[in-house]
Amino acid sequence: MDQSTLTTFLIIHLAVAALYAILIITRKSSLTPANILPIVCIPIFGILSAATADMVFIFKKVDQDTETVETLTLTEDIYWKSIKRRDEAQNIVPLEEALIINDRQTRKKLILEMLLDDPLKNIDILLLARENNDVDTAHYANTSIAKIQRDFQLQVQKLTAAHESNPNDIELLNSYIDTLRKFIESGLSEAYLLTKQRIVYAELLEKKIKLAGWDKETLYQKIHNCLALKDINTAVNAVEILKDHFPDEEQTWICALETSVAGLDAVRLADTLLEIQQRKIEWSPSGKEQIQAWLKV
Repeated sequence: MDQSTLTTFLIIHLAVAALYAILIITRKSSLTPANILPIVCIPIFGILSAATADMVFIFKKVDQDTETVETLTLTEDIYWKSIKRRDEAQNIVPLEEALIINDRQTRKKLILEMLLDDPLKNIDILLLARENNDVDTAHYANTSIAKIQRDFQLQVQKLTAAHESNPNDIELLNSYIDTLRKFIESGLSEAYLLTKQRIVYAELLEKKIKLAGWDKETLYQKIHNCLALKDINTAVNAVEILKDHFPDEEQTWICALETSVAGLDAVRLADTLLEIQQRKIEWSPSGKEQIQAWLKV
């Protein structure tokens, strides 16, 4: 091949490569800017590989939205895009499945969507995603988790100060209790901090009972928190109140069983099982599942 032919070939290659680079930069190609260098530096094969990749992408995604993950940023309305896709009955792979099948594109897109949606409702999946081998997935998950923690901490600080200023404000106290409960249940607190939070939570529930009296939901919360703190005696006392006032509620007996088991009290457990058998309790499917280890109903 003489010099002039080689020069002409290189000029044509560079022209086509430049055109492809423009298509990539303007997002008219499915490839990313990282692909530009090999396209320019590898004669013929670079351009052919890029064209082949684009053709595969087009045929594979013929009935789907072809927007790539790299075009999504936190300034875009990803949440509403996902709603439109659901309305159009397109397949949205749940994040759990994306993590399992290692679908990098879907995984990143759903993580970004969570940042603009409600990350708290997906906290279990975010905690799993932050351990993923994919750097971007782990980064997005950690970003969401850090934001949730920061928001909770700020809310708790504000409510703590407000409650100290107005200790008899029952509505404020309820907000404080609800926020702290959500923080505890999120699973985002380290062991030492979690114990401190539960101690504060127990004190707030006691204040609520003194100010407004007890109700069954407050007692349920108190029992579960006491069991987490291994305060079995306080939990037993709360269970007895439930049994006296709500003897036909399935949750009363679920709490009674949990308290007996947590306290390793075989006698109390046997008595509780006998009481359950003597009552006509309408068990929900969830309730039956919770007690099936001890009793068939």
